[in-house]
Amino acid sequence: MSSHETILFLCTGNYYRSRFAEELFNHLAKEKGLNWRADSAGLEVEKWRSYNPGTMSVHTVELLEAMDIMPVGRNRPERQFDPEEIDEVSRCIALSESEHKPMVERMHPELLPRIEFWTVEDLHLETAANALPMIVDAVEKLVESLS
Repeated sequence: MSSHETILFLCTGNYYRSRFAEELFNHLAKEKGLNWRADSAGLEVEKWRSYNPGTMSVHTVELLEAMDIMPVGRNRPERQFDPEEIDEVSRCIALSESEHKPMVERMHPELLPRIEFWTVEDLHLETAANALPMIVDAVEKLVESLS
């Protein structure tokens, strides 16, 4: 067990939203000297892997770099959520209540009370230009609440 408190961000494919939240959170937490770190995983990685070119969304990489944040995990492959890891984290946040809550209810209903849900939709419902700033705002508020 690490000496850090851990937040786990969940999305569908661990390619775009959760990876952005993880990278941004870790950057901001380090800047503020917080004893927190983030990780991320996907609820349906295999289902979407063939649709996602590379290991991290170009939208994620471009905005992080524009914010002068070098994505540390840029080359890390997408990672499937393991329900047992919820016992190893302090908080678990899924990026979209409308998308991810039904997945959790279907696959891991016993974990539902332990997962917080945000309202950031995937690219088929929300453009990256709108969704990523929503994640920035939510992560900044989260980091501030932990400071």
